[in-house]
Amino acid sequence: MTTVQLNKLSRYYGTYHALRDVSLSVQSGEFIVLLGPSGCGKSTLLSAIAGLDDLQGGQVLLDNQDVTKQEPSRRNIGMVFQSYALYPTMTARQNLSFGLEVARTPKAEINQRVEWAAQVLQLTPLLNRKPGQLSGGQRQRVAIGRALVRKSNLFLFDEPLSNLDAKLRTEMRVEIKALHERLGATFIYVTHDQIEAMTLASKIAVMRSGVIEQFGPPEELYDRPASLFVADFLGSPSMNQLAGELRVEDGRVFVEHAGGRSEVTGYPFAALPKDGLEVVLGLRPEQLSIGEGGGAGRLTVRLLLIEPLGADSLAWCEVGGQRMSVRVPPALARSLSGELPVSFAPATVSLFDKTIGHRL
Repeated sequence: MTTVQLNKLSRYYGTYHALRDVSLSVQSGEFIVLLGPSGCGKSTLLSAIAGLDDLQGGQVLLDNQDVTKQEPSRRNIGMVFQSYALYPTMTARQNLSFGLEVARTPKAEINQRVEWAAQVLQLTPLLNRKPGQLSGGQRQRVAIGRALVRKSNLFLFDEPLSNLDAKLRTEMRVEIKALHERLGATFIYVTHDQIEAMTLASKIAVMRSGVIEQFGPPEELYDRPASLFVADFLGSPSMNQLAGELRVEDGRVFVEHAGGRSEVTGYPFAALPKDGLEVVLGLRPEQLSIGEGGGAGRLTVRLLLIEPLGADSLAWCEVGGQRMSVRVPPALARSLSGELPVSFAPATVSLFDKTIGHRL
């Protein structure tokens, strides 16, 4: 297995900085997802690891060896791109073996590797078909197989599922996760889809404007986002945000906002709260409960509409002129109307300094 250490990577194009002193440590066997909006630098970072893009500063270490100046072919990395990039006139078998043939790998070894990759990816019955005879998911499996036959311990994926429809994306997510568990190799995966990131990753690096905003397990980033950007980017729907001011009175802490006053005593502040500080109160839809039994925090909201989602429903409400969502069971959703009391447990929510956007 392979470890990856990135030390203060910098990449810029004229005045545009794609990477700004990015550092990241990846342990052997981890599944790391680089997540962020278009243009945040995640594909540039992946290319830097692969050696496909030059850097203006920093180091790339694989297994503690500096490979910053090393050619991509010498890094022993398997890479899967967004486009399948299969040769249309070749069969699946020929597409899998072509790179090994160019590298003058012995024929017996080529056959062994191709058969192994085909078995792992359930491609054996499809080896004699050309790409035009394969579905999108099958073509993507061939593209992954082409990386697998290299027998690398480090695999890089650059938005490999973005060309697939929703059903195929779900199926391929399951296959890629199962493949990682079977191989035990190190995976680094780029996506702008936060559902892919949450379901696949052992750790997520959320990127913005060439820097890593937060790095950690998916549950940590979802439950305790380090910034308003991370809070807004992770979650579907995204975190509800109420702007207001902190009030500290006799050991109790409140947030005064356009919809009233909500107690947040019990919130795990990193430092003593400051009276009058402008803040944003962040509330996940599932952290809110209709009624007053969900915790000490209180809100009064006005129901706008119900969005049925099958297993649960979203109650879209308005408070202080701002729209927010509450996740509720379908049976309860059908009985809701008008103004509703909503409660939350202060220890579970998020509070951010409104000026700098960082978690309190």
